[in-house]
Amino acid sequence: MDIPSFFLIFATEITINLLGIMFKLNNVSNYEHLCNVKLTKDKFPIAFATKVEELIEQGVCETKEEAESLVADMEIELELYYEKGHGLFAVETEAVDSGTIFSPYTCEEGEAAEP
Repeated sequence: MDIPSFFLIFATEITINLLGIMFKLNNVSNYEHLCNVKLTKDKFPIAFATKVEELIEQGVCETKEEAESLVADMEIELELYYEKGHGLFAVETEAVDSGTIFSPYTCEEGEAAEP
């Protein structure tokens, strides 16, 4: 990255932080459902394996086979967000319900949903 690009990115981040531009969490009655995702070994091998490991680590499943079967049957609902100045991203609805979502672009916490 050349020097002018660095300063442009830095100045943009300062402007965004000063203006408080961020994303706002959706609430239960007003959210943008993107899709339901089924993780498979073939199509999403990294995410599939990571979810299998998580289920075993959390004690939800005792064996890899049990966890793989559970993940293969899961549908994960995603919500769509747009952060001004940065772009789109999707988050699991279940994660949004837990309350704390951070921007993948700025690492800033999302603004609370309006009631």
